Amino acid sequence: MVSLNNNGYDGIVIAINPSVPEDEKLIQNIKVTEFCTAKTHNTEAPNLQNKMCDHKSTWAIISESEDFQNAFPMTGTNPPPHPTFSLLKSKHRVVCLVLDKSGSMDSENRLFRMNQAAELYLIQIIEMGSLVGMVTFDSSATIQNYLTKMTDENAYQHITANLPQVANGGTSICNGLKEGFQAIIQSNQSTSGSEIILLTDGEDAEISSCFEEVKQSGAIIHTIALGPSAAKELETLSNMTGGHRFFANKDINGLIDAFSRISSRSGSITKQAIQLESKAFNITGRKWVNGTVPVDSTIGNDTFFVVTWTIQKPEIILQDPKGKKYKTSDFKEDKLNIRSARLRIPGIAKTGTWTYSLLNNHVNSEMLTVTVTTRARSPTTLPVIATAHMSGNTAHYPSPMIVYARVSQGFLPVLGINVTATIETEDGHQAILELWDNGAGADTVKNDGIYSRYFTDYHGNGRYSLKVHAQARKNKARLNLRRQNRALYIPGYIENGTIILNPPRPEDKDDMEEAEVDDFSRLTSGGSITVSGVPPSVDLTQVFPPSKITDLEAKFKEDHIQLSWTAPGNVLDKGKAKHYIIRISNYLQKLQEDFDTATLVTTSSLIPKEAGSTENFEFRPEPFKTENGTRFYIAIQTINEANLTSKISNIAQATKFIPPQEPSVPDLGTKISTISLAIWGLAVILSMF
Repeated sequence: MVSLNNNGYDGIVIAINPSVPEDEKLIQNIKVTEFCTAKTHNTEAPNLQNKMCDHKSTWAIISESEDFQNAFPMTGTNPPPHPTFSLLKSKHRVVCLVLDKSGSMDSENRLFRMNQAAELYLIQIIEMGSLVGMVTFDSSATIQNYLTKMTDENAYQHITANLPQVANGGTSICNGLKEGFQAIIQSNQSTSGSEIILLTDGEDAEISSCFEEVKQSGAIIHTIALGPSAAKELETLSNMTGGHRFFANKDINGLIDAFSRISSRSGSITKQAIQLESKAFNITGRKWVNGTVPVDSTIGNDTFFVVTWTIQKPEIILQDPKGKKYKTSDFKEDKLNIRSARLRIPGIAKTGTWTYSLLNNHVNSEMLTVTVTTRARSPTTLPVIATAHMSGNTAHYPSPMIVYARVSQGFLPVLGINVTATIETEDGHQAILELWDNGAGADTVKNDGIYSRYFTDYHGNGRYSLKVHAQARKNKARLNLRRQNRALYIPGYIENGTIILNPPRPEDKDDMEEAEVDDFSRLTSGGSITVSGVPPSVDLTQVFPPSKITDLEAKFKEDHIQLSWTAPGNVLDKGKAKHYIIRISNYLQKLQEDFDTATLVTTSSLIPKEAGSTENFEFRPEPFKTENGTRFYIAIQTINEANLTSKISNIAQATKFIPPQEPSVPDLGTKISTISLAIWGLAVILSMF
């Protein structure tokens, strides 16, 4: 609830039009006095509270939350203690690599892959000025490098020269972590706030013995599980310290993608590395493969093209947008024999499409990879960035997960792009999802730059990794320059039986709200989740119903009601449903509490479309009597092929308004504007979420 002090208005909600200059005195007099309850909440208000929370009050949502239910009520009459604040000062980033070199790392080229990824991280990802150390471990651990300040090429070569070349011995993760702490402490730095990147492919029965020491250190542990046998407790280390968690297995670029995601948390986006490309090609002998990478105008500084191989170095041709070519001899091959070569583009990489070609010089098939990283064009240019995550760190079948990807330039959402998620299981099975920003299904709000989709393609238990690729092609991307006005426009209302019309809604000016964006490409890792409870075989249609419709809208057109909504799927937001059940009532509560007995609308001609499509349906509200001011409430359920039923949709509202005729006036030589005629002739639309 909101009260406006000293003016006699209590218990009202004030909506401030963003186009009106702020009245500082007015805003200062607004204060929150209490949360709305079931008694005071307006369940019919067309707002996001009712849409997102199924018409529940704020207090009901708070009371149902896990945090609130697990909290003990205060005793006594004393007020809670005042909050305490700590002033923190940023410092140089401190990172220690703790890398597994046990015997199991000798299989599946894991040692090579680890070294390729670690070298890329040191050369291309870690920020200049950071302090970096390295520890390697098997059954024991060795400090290879105390903290070294990354200032030039000699600094990172000092560390990469000590990357392990031989894999043998057992696995002691705790010994590796303890030596990592010592590498930091003996370099006169505090472990608190420092970061450790822990990579291992092995199990360790003693890993829990150092959990308490890890907690006390205050360090942030980022874990990378390599292969299906990596210790199951690794994620505990990340969870307890606030670090990232990653999993890499069959995806040959998985390690590089994980390392590329571990960027600075300082908040300086312009200094962070941005991954543009991460592709792997299994090329037959003596064959070429081609690809393109767009470099947009927000990036281009510190740009690297990196090529790795498994047998023999390929022939490389890279061409910039102006036609300049770089050849194999321009790519610097690593001295450590880890089968990688890189080219750093001098100065600022040219804006436009870069083209690369790779030739497998060997007679046999070979795996080649291409990775491209860059940074912001300048400290004053905010780059387009993409981040990704899933709705939780763990999933227990049959609970669905949601994949989220946010694409933005600063605080401005980027719209109209293709966003694809790849989820890989421990056995190498990959599920591909196209993410949507359409405000339906798993996506909460349309056009907010957050692309979402349900994930249900479970394929065994264990770790699943997430990678997201965001692409803008053919000049379709655009920036949303102004925060969307989510308030519903109400064209009129009834007072004491009289219809009173509101002024016409201001027209939206799209050219002032959006701006074009260059074609771009962004790739990011979304970390990993742990899945349990998946049976050997799964029929998803027997488990998951269609998703709830959340964007149902209704309006009157003459004596018919027109409905529109986004089609759900046969399985949540995938596929095509079997049919719809549409019900109508004069009472909101009827649909909320007793949907099955509300009046059924005939839908024999309505055939569901593919998920994500726009559905339109028109019907006459029979057998109801429709008069001026008659209000109807409509809701939908969806049925899939297994006859599983979705949740009831948001409840849409349509009110029949017949505006009074304009009184006749003497002819003064003036013309009634077409706008005025349009206002009086409008059929009134009221869509309630």
